[in-house]
Amino acid sequence: MQILTAKPLFTVRPFSDLREMFRQSVSLYGNLPAFRFRENPKEDIIRRTYRELGADVDAFGTALLKIGLADSSIAIIGENSYRWSISHLAVVNGVGLSVPLDRLLPPEEILSLLKRGRVSAVIFDGIYYETMKTAHKMLPGISAFICMKAPKKTDELPEETFSGAHYFGFEALLTIGRKALLEGDTSFGDRPIDPEQIASLLFTSGTTSQSKGVLLRNRNIAADIIAIAKVQKFPVGTRMLSILPLHHTFENTCCLFYGLYFGACICVCDGLRYIQKNMEEYQINMIIGVPTLFESFYKKVMDVLVKQKKLETVRTMIKITRVLRKVKIDLRRSVFKRIHKAFGGSFRFGICGAAPIDPEIIQFFDDIGLHILQGYGLTETSPVVAGCNYKVFVPGTVGLPLGDITIAIDNLKDGDEGEILVKGPVVMQGYFEDPDATAAAFDENGWFRTGDVGRVDARNGCILITGRLKSMIVLKSGKKVFPEEIEQLITRYPFIKESMVFGDNEIDGDVTISAKFVLDPNILSNEGITEEELVSRLDKVVKEINLEIPGYKGIRHYVYSFQDLIKTTTLKVKRPNEIRQMQERMDRAKVKFRQLTGRNIDLLDSSYPITPLEDIVAATAEEKALEAKADLSSV
Repeated sequence: MQILTAKPLFTVRPFSDLREMFRQSVSLYGNLPAFRFRENPKEDIIRRTYRELGADVDAFGTALLKIGLADSSIAIIGENSYRWSISHLAVVNGVGLSVPLDRLLPPEEILSLLKRGRVSAVIFDGIYYETMKTAHKMLPGISAFICMKAPKKTDELPEETFSGAHYFGFEALLTIGRKALLEGDTSFGDRPIDPEQIASLLFTSGTTSQSKGVLLRNRNIAADIIAIAKVQKFPVGTRMLSILPLHHTFENTCCLFYGLYFGACICVCDGLRYIQKNMEEYQINMIIGVPTLFESFYKKVMDVLVKQKKLETVRTMIKITRVLRKVKIDLRRSVFKRIHKAFGGSFRFGICGAAPIDPEIIQFFDDIGLHILQGYGLTETSPVVAGCNYKVFVPGTVGLPLGDITIAIDNLKDGDEGEILVKGPVVMQGYFEDPDATAAAFDENGWFRTGDVGRVDARNGCILITGRLKSMIVLKSGKKVFPEEIEQLITRYPFIKESMVFGDNEIDGDVTISAKFVLDPNILSNEGITEEELVSRLDKVVKEINLEIPGYKGIRHYVYSFQDLIKTTTLKVKRPNEIRQMQERMDRAKVKFRQLTGRNIDLLDSSYPITPLEDIVAATAEEKALEAKADLSSV
């Protein structure tokens, strides 16, 4: 077992729980802007200072107590908003347990989680009004329904619809709370906070099975804020764009809580299509994002440079600025100011997590003066446990462990791959009402088993994530292949929107590495790639990728599609669902995956010629003989 720790880089102001942290920030940053947001994209920007935010949280928390919700589990569902943030802050800072729900879930799943979470109240956006009506009928344990944003149209009076339960508009509750505070009600502020109490119940998105309920203590989240602050420091007043859904612990901890800790101004994004506009008008400095976001930024920049025939000029200037940086002259932001202007002109930092990202993308942004820091963590670890920073910056790695966190690679020899294990104050209490899953998540020595596989780069001591245990492909030879490693290489080809690599079971019992490519029709059209040229382009992609990896990892067969892969609401591919869907289609057509190589699998249900299986078997034997010969010649 290879154990890793890292020294802190900064001194952190101490606090023991989230309320103490929040009150410190309100006191420290009082009249500075805490939030900027709009009620809708066409309206004026609204600003709220730290002092105003603190007053609103106190008022809302007081009101929740007055309507009898002390120590209750309270679900929150809706788009990122100032109201969502107030609700969550009020619940975890003195009312009870917050249960953030994914706003993209279908109604039946929302109802299921409300039941599983044993919630007593729901704070929701108006678009969920009909779902809440159903919840009122199905779940009598819910005693309060609080609407953050009124439904646009309803033929019923809420009081009549929710008879027998409290129904409140958000502003009405704020008014109740403000009035109570003026009358001397200190019940919310006086409620004791036990750092060991559960602050949040977060349901994971679950790519392979039913979502698990992760129980995070108040001190787990507080410890993660401190751990991040020990290795990364941002200026007070940094403007952050809140894009990722707040129910996701990455956004919840790193943008909302960590942002409030260091005095950031959180600017609520108006929606994905408004990202660039919001970056310009808010003069955004930092974004917490996933690879898809930064990949889209990169592709847009590349598209513009290619169209304007300036790509080679930029590459030349990158070489020059690299040389100048070696003698402490940094001209990146002035040399590449036109690119910076496209991001608003003030964008400097990106924090990237949730999945691997091509290191070439991180390197390109660094070359032009944008620092994209890759991090690693899970919902079960509050979430961040490792990351790059200003001192440790190695594209393609997730840096070193954060302060007070210990990471181990469960391997036999240093440098080998193994499961990533975690210990520290950020690790969850366990899974909600699931003792078996909780027990399975920890080894006999108390290490949390992440299910991710990684290794330590001997050159720099940084952690490389290589795959997931659940997606690992085991070949007949016993060799192991992690599809994520190959999928990351595929992201370099812009006309391939996404991909899934998997192991296909052969007739002889062997497993071959296969792939499904999802193509971008717009890029194909813009680049003038015809249907006749498409397969030769994909063949070239496969050959180029196979040259970069050991022979046993090489892609042998592939299909392409124009239909997006099946994903969770956090955009993780549901591999079992995707493979099952393909298998069902192949079973109906009575074909094997090999017979579809180079084909559009979207057309499988229609009639088109298929290579006979006996020809495939013969080709397989010849191919394996050549592979064996190649392996012998390389020994």
